[in-house]
Amino acid sequence: METDMIDLRRVRYFVTAAEYLHFGRAAERMNVVQPAISQQIKRFEEELGSKLFERTGNEVRLTEVGQQMLPECRRLLEQADEAMSVARAARTGIRGRISFAFVDNAVCSLLPPLIRSYRERYPNVELRLQTLNREEQVTALNDRRIDIGLLPGPIICEDLESDTFASGPLVAALPRSHPLASRSSVPLEAFRNEPFVLFPAKIKSRLLEIIVAACANAGFTPRVVQEAIHIHTILALVDAGVGITLVPPWVVREGVHDVSFVTLDTSTPTYDLKFAWRTDSSNVALGGLRAIARTTRAPEAPQIVQSLFVIEEL
Repeated sequence: METDMIDLRRVRYFVTAAEYLHFGRAAERMNVVQPAISQQIKRFEEELGSKLFERTGNEVRLTEVGQQMLPECRRLLEQADEAMSVARAARTGIRGRISFAFVDNAVCSLLPPLIRSYRERYPNVELRLQTLNREEQVTALNDRRIDIGLLPGPIICEDLESDTFASGPLVAALPRSHPLASRSSVPLEAFRNEPFVLFPAKIKSRLLEIIVAACANAGFTPRVVQEAIHIHTILALVDAGVGITLVPPWVVREGVHDVSFVTLDTSTPTYDLKFAWRTDSSNVALGGLRAIARTTRAPEAPQIVQSLFVIEEL
């Protein structure tokens, strides 16, 4: 069947008449007058070049062509109805696809409850997830390769909108055996002579920028003895006693590595994670993700960190 030549209204009239084998009852079912059914089926037959019904007195029977056409027309109507359902679902954001990128440290505790809640609420929206750094996310947003990103602020781009998802001061991560590991809080200056495990400068990490700035404000430059590009690797190296590091507060909730987290009593720049998306985005499914983010909270953190998770109105 050449569907681009088919009038779906005529297909529906044909299927209804074929099911009732009575044009009058078919007209009642379709809530139209009988001549409308007869006229539209006649035009359908003319388009096909074949009779679909045989009429003998008051008896109506399907022709051989009609019998062959009936299951195909039913399938066509089912496909059309499904297409309309998909379109309605996509229009309301309950069906679709979101390409979502995030920075590595967000995986620690922020993303699992958010993604879990979103999948439960919107099971028919496909989430395509990937880890990208801040610079890669901005480029991907501008190139429309991702729909939304979760990246460190500030985000300065006129084509992007952003909202804060999480925010907090830095926390020191120390090996359990470190002399200061049992302290409730320490000044940042106490780590002046400590070996640090940090991100490589070449990846342009916002977290690294804040760590270096915080140390500079405290009067020293961190002595980097080892570099790694993933937060889990950095914490594993701290666990191994290679050095110390500074991390966002939500990493405290991780608990995977045998590391002590100590609050800094020295004021440090705040590390923010922001959702960012294009101002001209037409992906209505993003509204649901942002709404879930407004109500999602990560698990409770250890008491050493206060006000760890801040969600702002989107």
